[in-house]
Amino acid sequence: MGSGAQLRSIADTQRHVRAGLLSCASQTLRARMVLRRGNDVRGRTMGRHLAAWLIVVIAIGGIAAGLGLHKHREIQAGMAAAAAFPEPVEAVASVAAREGSWSATTRAIGTVVALRQVEIRNEIAGVVSELGFTSGATVTAGQLLVKFDTRQEEAALAGAEADARLAKVTLERREKLQGSAAFSAQELDKAREEHAAAAARASNLAVAIDKKRITAPFRGRIGITNLQPGAYLDVGTRIANLQGADEDVFVDFSLPQDAAASIKPGMSVRLSHATISAQASEAKIIAEDDSADRTNRMVLFRAVGRGLGKMFRPGMFVDVLAVTAEPRAAILVPLTALRRSTHGSHVFVLAEENGKLRARQRSVQIGPVQNSDVVIEKGLIVGELVATSGSFKLRDGLLVQTEAPATGQITVN
Repeated sequence: MGSGAQLRSIADTQRHVRAGLLSCASQTLRARMVLRRGNDVRGRTMGRHLAAWLIVVIAIGGIAAGLGLHKHREIQAGMAAAAAFPEPVEAVASVAAREGSWSATTRAIGTVVALRQVEIRNEIAGVVSELGFTSGATVTAGQLLVKFDTRQEEAALAGAEADARLAKVTLERREKLQGSAAFSAQELDKAREEHAAAAARASNLAVAIDKKRITAPFRGRIGITNLQPGAYLDVGTRIANLQGADEDVFVDFSLPQDAAASIKPGMSVRLSHATISAQASEAKIIAEDDSADRTNRMVLFRAVGRGLGKMFRPGMFVDVLAVTAEPRAAILVPLTALRRSTHGSHVFVLAEENGKLRARQRSVQIGPVQNSDVVIEKGLIVGELVATSGSFKLRDGLLVQTEAPATGQITVN
């Protein structure tokens, strides 16, 4: 019995184990089936997403290809249209580089000085009683400018003249008594001295009165003054400036000591002022200072400009151009032909290529400027055609249209 019960118990245990294993297997199978169904769903969803993205990529690629094709056709059409247009042309003025004579020069600032000028001041103090001029007027030589109150001096002069007349009468009487018993040599000498003293006092008062009348020493233009009758002036008070109204003027200018060594009296200089006259005027050097200024080592020169008094006012500044060396040959072109850039100075040479003129940029080395021309030290030869007015529009290789320029030789001083 005991053995049978044990066997049944073992059999029951085996059945329970097999049932548990079958249950686990069944659950595992169901789980696998659920997982397979989930994977199938996710796979189908991912497939749909990939298909959508593929469609978008294909659409974008198609649009890009279409746009690229359209742009290519536009470029081709633009190139064809551009090829149909003529080559651009710029119209400029031109001139041939020419040979001329150039002289080394130096420039200075000159001051116009009147041939005659004076500052009117009073020698004796007093009260102004009369003003004989107006500010800025032209006065004549000897014209009364200022008169001071002389009533006191005139009264004293009248008394002195009376004393002089009385002394003269007394002297004449003493002289008539010579040779008589009443004659006294001492009285005669005294009468002579008294007459001389009285005449001297009268003369002194006349001079004092004359000093209170200021007249113009020469014909000229007088400056501006605020002086009015009734004003009291101390000795040496400035009244006005008087500048001679001459047709000629002096021009004073200074040059560095090195340049001054080449300048001598008798040489000519050119005077110019941009706002007064477009043409330069000539003046001749008449004097050179005896020494150089110790502060700046400049030498003062004076030139006279004939007939320039009406053009240049005293005190004005003018540009002075002085020649400091002998003339030498040089290549010249107008200033309008010169262009400047960060790489230096250049011009546009107009060269003929296949029967057409083209602008070719060429670097040049320039020298000094003479009037409206510039000296070309290096980079051009005589006769080469260069663009002048309108050259700012050019670039290298551009087709150019211009008139045939005239060539010739010039002299620049």
